Amino acid sequence: MIKKQILILENNQKNFDVLDSIFSQEDFKCIAVLGEEGISSIKMDEFDLIMVNTHVNYINPADLVTSVHCNETVKIPIIYLDNSKEYDKKLLQTCFDLGISDYIKQPFDKNEIVSRVRYHYEQSNKMKEYKLRVDKLGHLATVDQLSKSSSKMHMQAILKHQISHFKRYKVDTSVVYLSLLNVDKTSSIFGFEYGEKIIAMFAKELRTHIRESDALARWSGADFMILLTNSDARAAGIVVQKLKAKLSHIEFMKDVKPELAFGITCFEQDQTIQDIVQKVKYALNEAKKQEYGKVFLN
Repeated sequence: MIKKQILILENNQKNFDVLDSIFSQEDFKCIAVLGEEGISSIKMDEFDLIMVNTHVNYINPADLVTSVHCNETVKIPIIYLDNSKEYDKKLLQTCFDLGISDYIKQPFDKNEIVSRVRYHYEQSNKMKEYKLRVDKLGHLATVDQLSKSSSKMHMQAILKHQISHFKRYKVDTSVVYLSLLNVDKTSSIFGFEYGEKIIAMFAKELRTHIRESDALARWSGADFMILLTNSDARAAGIVVQKLKAKLSHIEFMKDVKPELAFGITCFEQDQTIQDIVQKVKYALNEAKKQEYGKVFLN
């Protein structure tokens, strides 16, 4: 069982030993820092909770909070322990203003300090689990799990942003709508799962030929949308011809290669996402009516 780790910033070894004896019985592992030399070699983000004696003078509350929380989206709980005869009201106010989790006056009750530490540890752990779930959902929302490219929903957000950018800066922007035509035929012969493998294989190859400044998404089925930044109709046509040359040589199986069609459209003033998508879909449909591999600009 991996013990939860508490970093204890102290001046006095005996004070640390008391805390260590309490928390070692509660599945916590305590690590001591007893001076400035010790703190410089410690990675604070590796701990689950930090306890600090208010008499520690080698790091002040503001510096401690900064060093602990600067790279953390979920804050590590920090608890100050005060063994003064009277509260230092100014320090108490400073600590809570900085976002420190708790402030415990000594002498403390063993059960009370254990309960407080467990509470702050559990709250922090719940926040970490919540963030992991949110990050996972965010990833699922932005990434198409079959093609590993952007999802349709994420591409819509990218288009919205790019439209605003185009309106402001008038930067040439084009959209390519690409369809892998023979997936349905292959799937009907070899099964739906094989069709998915073809889409995944094709998307992997397609990603290698997209500039970092461009965006690629699986829009639906075996259809992909590419947003080309700083590209007018001529530049988009060159990109498409290069893609056609590169992608046409992929071999899904013996003697089976991609059948491709490309639609192209360019941003115009006062267009909406719906306008752009409708135009590029029309261009693709026109390309499909032509001989295999043809390109249509709308």
